[in-house]
Amino acid sequence: MNYSLVPRHYKEKDPRTLLYHFPSIPVVKFAKITQKFYFFKQLEIAQDIVNRMGYILLPSVCMHWERVKQFADRRIKIGRNSFFMMKPDELTETENRKLQEYLDEIRKNDRGKRNDSDSHK
Repeated sequence: MNYSLVPRHYKEKDPRTLLYHFPSIPVVKFAKITQKFYFFKQLEIAQDIVNRMGYILLPSVCMHWERVKQFADRRIKIGRNSFFMMKPDELTETENRKLQEYLDEIRKNDRGKRNDSDSHK
């Protein structure tokens, strides 16, 4: 199973140069943009490491609470979100279905934001 939990175009809006170009940007807005960027950056790094070990990252929202307890030793926490290192053959049917829905939602949001930014040009 080859997939990514990270939106494809998150790197296009790198906020690290925003303060230089827009010194009067509101602090809260800059903090939120930066937090979101670094969340996806950390998630991308974690996903790369986990994939090299032969696992996949499964968001905790895709798992039943009993399975979350069962695999507590495989939890990776990024920000407020928890992800679990799982072998692809360890996933239940429900987890597979929920993971597909989660990925579809990410793709839909990524495409929607991509189209919005194209229309503003």
